[in-house]
Amino acid sequence: MRKIPLSHGLITFLDELEYSEAALSADPEASHLVAPFHDAILDWEPLFKKEREGRRGVTRAEAVVAVRNERLDALTTRFAAATRAFASPLLGKLFGGATPGQFVRKGLRVQCEKTRDVILPEIGKLEPGHGLKVFAPELDASVNTALSALDARAKAKGNRQVVANETDEWKEGINALRTTTYAELLKIAVANKYPKSWVESFFRAAAAEGAEDTAEPEVAAESG
Repeated sequence: MRKIPLSHGLITFLDELEYSEAALSADPEASHLVAPFHDAILDWEPLFKKEREGRRGVTRAEAVVAVRNERLDALTTRFAAATRAFASPLLGKLFGGATPGQFVRKGLRVQCEKTRDVILPEIGKLEPGHGLKVFAPELDASVNTALSALDARAKAKGNRQVVANETDEWKEGINALRTTTYAELLKIAVANKYPKSWVESFFRAAAAEGAEDTAEPEVAAESG
């Protein structure tokens, strides 16, 4: 008997469940073992939906972060160009000794925090009417929306991990079900002198591809 690797997708597990359920239902001597497979198939759909929603949440959050990052980079680049024009001596202080190009290549959260904690306070110190003052509201808004996007992505990833853990536990349960069912089928095979191939027929041969070896139950059927 082989376990289905947990790395395999939910569709693979569903295919194996469907195969075994149909095979068990088709044999009068094994049909009493089918109920747990039927129940597992019913559990699959809501789990798949949760996994899909988790993946969707992360994908959409990643898209928003990318857009927020691009907009902040473009605004920062325009601000740097204006600083060269109106207050070039401030460049090093505003960007922490980095060039504007290096600054925008920092991680988005670091860039946001540096903008919030260094650039915006320095703009606030400038005299009224200074050419750089007009950038403050837009930079502040851009930083806030970018930080919100990062927080939303972190939350989405956390939600997806919770679902991933639940999915792995379900997959482990399916492997346990397959193992115990295999053992019960072996007992029937021994009692009726059926070949081992009869037991194997209730599990898809394709499931063995890339599967993990696991110890077979103590009871062994006759070879066919």
